[in-house]
Amino acid sequence: MRTMIHAALIAGLVSAPVMPLAAADTAKGEDMLAKLTAGHVAGKPVDCINLSFSRNDSHTIPGLGMAYRQGTTWYVSRFQDGCDQLRNGVMVVTKLHSSQLCRGDIAELRMAGPNIPMGSCIFGAFTPYTKPK
Repeated sequence: MRTMIHAALIAGLVSAPVMPLAAADTAKGEDMLAKLTAGHVAGKPVDCINLSFSRNDSHTIPGLGMAYRQGTTWYVSRFQDGCDQLRNGVMVVTKLHSSQLCRGDIAELRMAGPNIPMGSCIFGAFTPYTKPK
């Protein structure tokens, strides 16, 4: 079994108490996603993506989910029912049973530093964002 850790670390937030994200924080996640996919067009969502990319090609989107880059395409998975605990200072840990990450897989959330469990979120479908030709 392979484990991947995605970290979004900001100094000082590691020891901060975990509170639900405010609407403004979720809006920041939406803004981050918009910047990440700027110039790209959303395609038909897929259930799984291959993990043949480097860990450096993934981004945590606070309050929303994860984005993975493969070449010039971004695959964005919004966690089912949102994921209020997903914020800066939180690591996303996924336990993989194959070379693919799929809708329905579970992302464990842990506070960076002390490695304290904070809950989990469930991956949704992966929407590809490609650059138009």
